[in-house]
Amino acid sequence: MISPNTTRRIGVVPVPIFVALIAIFDVILPTSVAASVAFNPLLVFAMLQTLFLFGTAVVVAYISLKSYLSGGSRTILLLGSGTLAWGFASMVAGWLLGPPGGPNVAVTISNSGALFASLFYIASATTTMRSGSTRDSKSRKSKLLLAYGGAVGFLVALTVFALLGATPAFFVPGAGSTLLRQVVVAAGLFMFSASSILFMRLYHDSRSGILFWYSMALALTTVGLGAFYFGRTVGDPLISEEYTPPLLSGPLSEAHTAALPVQYLLRSRNSVGSALSIFSTQMCIQ
Repeated sequence: MISPNTTRRIGVVPVPIFVALIAIFDVILPTSVAASVAFNPLLVFAMLQTLFLFGTAVVVAYISLKSYLSGGSRTILLLGSGTLAWGFASMVAGWLLGPPGGPNVAVTISNSGALFASLFYIASATTTMRSGSTRDSKSRKSKLLLAYGGAVGFLVALTVFALLGATPAFFVPGAGSTLLRQVVVAAGLFMFSASSILFMRLYHDSRSGILFWYSMALALTTVGLGAFYFGRTVGDPLISEEYTPPLLSGPLSEAHTAALPVQYLLRSRNSVGSALSIFSTQMCIQ
């Protein structure tokens, strides 16, 4: 049987592989060649976004919901909210890449959704470091509704405004990305990478498998967002590298969030590792 340390070493491998692929394609792929090998089937892309990002996000959000109602961890509530926001935005952007949306609408929703979700992740990591939890079980349902409903509601409103043309342009056909998009992507890139680092620091303190794999999922998403700066045309291999790591991060986070305890307790306010203690049988690789 493979040891936990071995599986985690293997789990790190995809991150440098995708970084290397992005660097290689950036060096060997001229703009003219990138355009000739571009592959951008809208239906396939939308289905992949729905299956791997939204589908897994719903599972993670549901598991987080059950765990939060049972134990009251704000960390789990924020993780579930961020994952739901990221999955929902990805799905909507995938289906609106074509009519009645378009590249600008899809990019606006996707990039803004990524930044929005990253705020939940960074807040979750910070809350974990403070070992926060909600002791009042009666208020948990209202807080859960506010967090999940607020995440989806914001993205629904963003989608409506984007379709009505009431949002600033993120992508201009024939000209490419706007400065606003570059700033939003850079902010999301920073927040995702910071969240990944924070969760990895917490993993080193607690040795919790959940923290490690969540850190890896966030790292893959960071790599995917970073590929945006190297893409030359819609559908080229570099743009494919932008979307592939996040597609992999969805199942990765689902598989290991499934190990969240049915009862989530905080043993000590002086121990960071106790923030993600596991009390039920593990369903993921430890």
